[in-house]
Amino acid sequence: MANETVKPLVASSKPVGQMSKEERARRYKELRERMGASRLKVVGKPGIHYFWGPHEDSGEMARLDMIGYSIVREPNAEQVLEGKVDPQIKAAGLRQDGTYVIGDVMLMQCPEELYEMILLDSEQRHQEMVQGAVTDFLVSAEQNGAPVIEVNKR
Repeated sequence: MANETVKPLVASSKPVGQMSKEERARRYKELRERMGASRLKVVGKPGIHYFWGPHEDSGEMARLDMIGYSIVREPNAEQVLEGKVDPQIKAAGLRQDGTYVIGDVMLMQCPEELYEMILLDSEQRHQEMVQGAVTDFLVSAEQNGAPVIEVNKR
């Protein structure tokens, strides 16, 4: 075993000792960029919104499914993991079954249009809650005879 030569894990890469200074600097820069990137970064298909959902929370997963999210599945997972083909979606956590899982979250997707509608709905609900709180306060103050000074009344 002591006489065996160590083969690089990636056949396409040269051993560090055989690289020029420029190649080594470029590879080091690429490594630093990968190390500094978020583990949750997703580079996917245009027009699709990606979301890391809590896969252990069956209630939340059911809610996400009901509003239009689906679990992302890499169709050629085994070939991607073996390095034979490129993935359709670039993200960490690819498993043999084609799903992407990191810790307690799983990669999900929905059409960008749906995501924008969800954001609009959330914003509208927020505005309704704010207005409801103001209205409740004014009604309560009037019922209790408390003076209210309205500033910047619209």
